[in-house]
Amino acid sequence: MNLFTRLIPLIALSLSGLLISGCSAPASQIVITQSGPVQGITSEGVAIFRGIPYAVPPIGDLRWTPPQPVQSWAEPLIADTYGPSCWQPTGIGNDAFISALVAGSGMSEFSQWLLKTGAGLAEASIAEDCLTLNVITPEINSEKPLPVMLWIHGGGHQYGSGGDTYESTSLANNGVVLVTINYRLGIYGFMAHPELAAEDANGSSGNYGMLDQIAALNWVQANIEKFGGDANNVTIFGESAGGHSVGQLMASPLSRGLFHKAIAQSGTGFQQFQTTDQTNETISGFTAGRKIAAMVGVNGSEEITKLRAMSVEALAEAATDLEISSTFHPQVDGYVLPKPTSQIFALGEQAPVPLMLGSNADEGSVLYYMGLTPVDGSIITGPETVKQWDSLLREEFGDQADALSMHYAVDGDGDVVKGAEQLMGDSWFGRHAYFMARRHSAAGHPTFMYFFERRSASPDETIGATHAFEIFPVFGSTLPLWPTDARDELLSKEMQSYWSSFAKAGDPNNDSAPAWLRFGLLQPNEMALGHEKSYSRPVARMSRYEAMNGQLLRREKRALELSE
Repeated sequence: MNLFTRLIPLIALSLSGLLISGCSAPASQIVITQSGPVQGITSEGVAIFRGIPYAVPPIGDLRWTPPQPVQSWAEPLIADTYGPSCWQPTGIGNDAFISALVAGSGMSEFSQWLLKTGAGLAEASIAEDCLTLNVITPEINSEKPLPVMLWIHGGGHQYGSGGDTYESTSLANNGVVLVTINYRLGIYGFMAHPELAAEDANGSSGNYGMLDQIAALNWVQANIEKFGGDANNVTIFGESAGGHSVGQLMASPLSRGLFHKAIAQSGTGFQQFQTTDQTNETISGFTAGRKIAAMVGVNGSEEITKLRAMSVEALAEAATDLEISSTFHPQVDGYVLPKPTSQIFALGEQAPVPLMLGSNADEGSVLYYMGLTPVDGSIITGPETVKQWDSLLREEFGDQADALSMHYAVDGDGDVVKGAEQLMGDSWFGRHAYFMARRHSAAGHPTFMYFFERRSASPDETIGATHAFEIFPVFGSTLPLWPTDARDELLSKEMQSYWSSFAKAGDPNNDSAPAWLRFGLLQPNEMALGHEKSYSRPVARMSRYEAMNGQLLRREKRALELSE
C-alpha cells in the first residue's frame, strides 16, 4: 500500500499554518547517466535524485506497449521533484486503507481528526506519463560499489507510487543505494486484449506494469554505478502487490540476471493463477479487455486503436469495474510469465537467489473489511454464523477442516467474523510465504523467513500488526501523531540492519541485532519481529499453513489442466 510519509510535511503545514519559503536543499553533484546528466539534492548525508525518466512516456500509440528506451538529453536534468504517480482511481483504495489504519491505531479522536485533515491535503499528481524512478545514495563516489535495493511499491497493482513515501535517508545510511520506481497500474499496466497479443512480436499482452519493472532493473544495470551502486549486487524488495511482483520477477525468465537477492513482504505472487486466454478464478485477461471495449462503446475491428485514442476520463468507469479490475494483475501470457508463480517455484525454476520473506500477524484486520474473501481462491464471501463458517472450511479444506478449525477461536456466531478475518490473513499471506519458503529452500537456495508482530504502542489499538505495518520500521518512518515508544525506534534499527545486511551478503545476520536462523525443510524457522522483542523460533503457525496446503495444490492442478 502507498501510504505514510507523504502526509508528514503536509500535515505539519496544516497544523502550523505556516509556509516557510526560500529554504531549498543544497544541490548534489551532477551524475552522467547513459541518457544524460542529472542533478539532485543533498539531505541528511545522502544525495537524492527524484523523477529520473527510465522510459519514454507510454502515451498515445505507446499506450499498452512494452516500455521504450528514454530519449537522451544534453543539459542537466534537475532531479529535485518526484514525477507524477501512474494513473489510478482517486478517493478510494489507499485512502480507505489509511483511514482504517488511523481508526484502529489507538490515537485520540483529536489526533485522528488532525491526521485525516492533513491527509486530505495530500492529493498526489497522477498521469499516464509516469515512468520515473528515484535514487537515494549515501556515497556517489564510493571506493567500493554499494549494494543496491530496488523497491517495488504495493497497492493491489492499481494504486500507489514509488515517490516520497519511500524516501528513506536512514535506510540508505546503512550503506545501500536505494532505488524506488513507478510502474504502470490498473487498466494501463495490466489490461490484456487479443489484438495486443497479435501485434506483439512475442504474443504477449497484459503485463506492461511488470515489463516496466524489468525496464527499471535494466536502467539500474546500465546506470547505477554512476551513483555509487553495484550493478552486480541488486536486491529487489516490495510489499503487498510489490511483494507479489518480487515473486513474479523471480518467476519470469525476462528478469533473470538483473537482480541477485529478493525480499518479499506480505506478498508472493502465489495467489494469482489468471491467464490471458483462460477463465480461472477470474475472467480471462482477453475477456476483460473485450469487456472494457464494449463498456466504452468500442467494437469491431481495431478496438485497440480506438481505445488508445480515448482519454483517461473516458476509460475511468471501465478501469474501476469490479469484475474487470480483478484481472489487473500480472498474468500468465507464455512470455513474461510462462506459468503461474507458485508452479514455477514448485518446479524449482525460479531465480536461484537468496530470499527473505514474511508476513504480519494480523494481515486481515483491515483488508478483510475491504472486500477480500476469507480464503484465497474461494468465491465464498464472509460467513456470519457458525454453520456458514463450518461450511466454508469443509468446502475449501475438506478433510483438514477440523484440524484447521482448532486454530481459530470460533465458539459461537459472535466469533465468526473475527475468525474469518484471521483466516483471511493466514490464507492470503501467511501460508503463501511459508510455502514459498519451503519450495525455495527445497531448491537449495538460502531462505530467511520473518513474522512481524509489532502493534501500535497505544493500549487502545484494535488492528494488531496489520497489513503494511512493517513498512514503518523498514523505511524508518511513521505517520504523524502515531502512538510509538522506545520499541519502535529499536525495531526500526534492527530491521534496517537486517534488510541492509541481506542486501550486502544474502544473509540478514549482523552484529547489531539478534541472530536470525535460516529457514530449512527440517528446521522451518522464522524471525519473530515481536511486539516487545525480536527472536528466532520455529514457524509458529506452521500447522495451520500445512492444513491449507491441499487447497493450494488443487488450485495449481486446475491451472495446469487448463494450460494443457
